[in-house]
Amino acid sequence: MIGHSEDITLSEKEREWLAQQLGADEEVRLMLRPRTELEPGAFTFERVVGCVWLLICLGATVGMMENDARGGLLMLPWWLIGFFAVFRLQLTEWDRRRTLYVISARRVLVREPKWLLFYRTRAYALREGMIQEVGVLPDGYGNIVFDYGRDEYNDGAREERVAKQFGLIDIPQVKYVQAVLEETVKREGCRQ
Repeated sequence: MIGHSEDITLSEKEREWLAQQLGADEEVRLMLRPRTELEPGAFTFERVVGCVWLLICLGATVGMMENDARGGLLMLPWWLIGFFAVFRLQLTEWDRRRTLYVISARRVLVREPKWLLFYRTRAYALREGMIQEVGVLPDGYGNIVFDYGRDEYNDGAREERVAKQFGLIDIPQVKYVQAVLEETVKREGCRQ
C-alpha cells in the first residue's frame, strides 16, 4: 500500500517542517516514505566480518589493559568500526524511517536525515522533463531520479556522474507515483 497523506504518520517535528515548507495555497498531493524493511537480522558477510572484528578487538583490548588500564582507550575507534559493521543495516533502516517525500501541487520536497539528529531538505520544482530516470523492481519498489550527484576530478575540468541519485529513492508503487507526478505537472501547467 502506498503511503497517501492520510496513511503517513508524521511526528510533531515533521508537521512543523511541512508547515514551514508549504505555501498557504500549496496542496499536498502525496506523501510517502522509502522502504524500511531491510531485514536487520539478516546473516550478511558484513555482519560476520564485524563480529569477528569485535572478537579481535576484545582480545587486543584485554591484552592492552593487562599492562595499562588506559591502553583500552586506544582501541575505542576500532570498536566503533566493528559496531558500525554489525549495526549498519539498523542505522540505514532508522534513517529511512525518518525520510519523508512530499509531492505538492508545485514541487517535490525531500526531508532526509543528515548526521544523527539533523536533516537536509531538497526541493524539486515540478516541470516537464524533471524525471531523469525511473527504475522499477519486480516487487513494485524503485526510484524516480531527478538528478545525479557529481564528483569533480583534477582542477574541475572533468566532471563525471557517480552512483548517488537524488529524488524519490526506493519507494513503493513507483509507476503510480510517476503517474501522480506527471498528472500534477499536466494539471498545474508546469513548464521548463
